[in-house]
Amino acid sequence: MSSGAAVIERLGEGDRVARLVDLLLTLAQFPKRYTRRELAARYQVSERQIGKDLQFLRERLGLVIERAPGGGYYLVSVPRLPSLQLELPQALALLLAAEAGHMIPGIPSQELSAALERLRAILPDKMRTLLEHAFQARRPSRLDEQRRKRLFALLEAMALQHTVEMTYRTASRGNQPVSRHVDPYCVVPFGRSWYVIGWCHLRSAVRTFKVDRIEHLRDTRVPFRVRPEFSLREFLTKSWGVFETRELPTEEVELEFSRTAAPWIAEEEWHPSQEIEPLPDGRIRFRVRIPVTPDFVRWVLNYGVDVTVVRPDSLREQVLAQARGILRHYGVRETGQLSTAEAAR
Repeated sequence: MSSGAAVIERLGEGDRVARLVDLLLTLAQFPKRYTRRELAARYQVSERQIGKDLQFLRERLGLVIERAPGGGYYLVSVPRLPSLQLELPQALALLLAAEAGHMIPGIPSQELSAALERLRAILPDKMRTLLEHAFQARRPSRLDEQRRKRLFALLEAMALQHTVEMTYRTASRGNQPVSRHVDPYCVVPFGRSWYVIGWCHLRSAVRTFKVDRIEHLRDTRVPFRVRPEFSLREFLTKSWGVFETRELPTEEVELEFSRTAAPWIAEEEWHPSQEIEPLPDGRIRFRVRIPVTPDFVRWVLNYGVDVTVVRPDSLREQVLAQARGILRHYGVRETGQLSTAEAAR
């Protein structure tokens, strides 16, 4: 957070809790950086009010907050959480979730590794040895630190309900950077990436943004409220994945998967609207109600000859166009067999 983000509208007394939470996060993240005067300017309150806030954190939360000579305030020690008693199934569930977190760049590796060690420590010796052979932590990549910083800033703004200003590169528009103001409603993982879903002031609509395409991010300190008509569950149900698709109609999609691919498809819940019908020869029929997005087309193509598009025609045409493109890319001429298959539709 930069000091330039400090100019905000005066918060009402009802928002004092949000200010106290942000004050605590600021002292933990930027020790000795902010004086009382700078904190007062940051939150648009009086220095006397900042003094009351600091005293509240000291007395009510038992935090030791000091001021560096000639500098700003800092936490003498970071608060520790009380011990947590877990039953074995609960510990295993958390351990599996934490290990899965290692697979998505952006989650702080050091903190996650420390949490994993604590979880392993409470397991029986034989089970701990077994799990050590089963789990191999993903090595941190160059994306980790960038994603960690952006995710932290987005989650903080989301929790405090602050609008953020971002410079964003949209892939479909040639990666040209555009400045946007966004109200972050939620941050979700999808595939191997993270996405923020929120109200885009530029488009006056809910939009999805890939965290890795955010070049600059700033908390404006301007409060927002989640629009009452927004529901994350409904938003995700109307699409395939996390992308907003209001410009595309919802269609009845029907696919048939071969005996080879059937087990992989049948054992997963790909979408809340899906229906799976076993066929006598071991194949399955897969039905779902979604807009046909490029991401869904790529998902279908992933199964190659093991999937047949029954409907809609628009999806079949997109798959055929991709197949022709692959043949041209490799210098292969279309055969009569392809034309025959196409004519047989």
